[in-house]
Amino acid sequence: MAKHHRHHHRRHRRNPLGIDGSVVKDVAYNGAGAIASLYLAGLLGQSGWLDVAATAGAAVAASFAGKYVGGASASEELLKGGLLAAFFKAIKQTGLNVPGLGMYSNAYFPIPTSSDAYGRTSAPMLALPPSAKGVAGLGYQRYRSRYQTRF
Repeated sequence: MAKHHRHHHRRHRRNPLGIDGSVVKDVAYNGAGAIASLYLAGLLGQSGWLDVAATAGAAVAASFAGKYVGGASASEELLKGGLLAAFFKAIKQTGLNVPGLGMYSNAYFPIPTSSDAYGRTSAPMLALPPSAKGVAGLGYQRYRSRYQTRF
């Protein structure tokens, strides 16, 4: 009688992109450095080249703060992120048109409301009809959520 050999499937760990945890951690520190430097520079309220200098100075300050929290490698990555934010502000300040960065600008995004063409708010968007007495289904109960229990 022939013996049947069992073939064990060996699962190999694959990482085709080569992205490991240290890369993700560095990107997170870079993003935190950019956000921290932009936030700290925004507190100063500068404009123009002073804003670029304030962002670079805030990157250095975030780097010093990060040295005590995450160590020397975290400090370096925070500084890289903050200086990158300052670099983008400097490019915007010079007026150079970098392909792919033309759509980024500070914009005002209002909360959607019912308003006219001049921005004046008018009546609420959904006016509830008055409750009709004696007629079922025509009162405000028709508009309430089925998950809402207090009515």
